[in-house]
This record gives sequence, C-alpha cells and structure tokens, in this order.
Amino acid sequence: MSQDKTERSNCHFAFRKSTDGKPQIIVEPYHQTISALTGTVLGFDLLGGTTEEQAKKIAAIMNENVLNVFVTLKQHEAAT
Repeated sequence: MSQDKTERSNCHFAFRKSTDGKPQIIVEPYHQTISALTGTVLGFDLLGGTTEEQAKKIAAIMNENVLNVFVTLKQHEAAT
C-alpha cells in the first residue's frame, strides 16, 4: 500500500500584470519545499475588468487568510 505525499510551504500572494497587461495574483513560496513547484510560477488570472486596486485587495485578503500552499503527489501502485 502506498502513501500519498503532501509537501507544503508558507507563502505570500503578490499582484502583477501579465505581459498583455491583465491582472494576476502570483503565489510566492517562502521556502523551496515543494518539489513539484521547483522552477515554476504558480498564479491566478483574474477576471477581465478587475482593476489593479481590486487585485491588490484580493492579494491582501489572501495574505491575511491563507496559511500555506500545498501539493499532494499521488502515489500509483504498480499493477499486479
């Protein structure tokens, strides 16, 4: 029987604009403890019409209420 593996990191959420000017929220882990995220950027595209001020408020609310980000790696059992 295999066990799923969960990796976690405390994180910060930041506002940025995409290359085409659309608002995004980016997840910035404080530590590189999630192997699946190594060398990646994790983020959220916000709805069209979201202002920069609204996006910054969303990031602030997430920073006040989200403890960490996690990834669970599913372990697949070998077929018998």
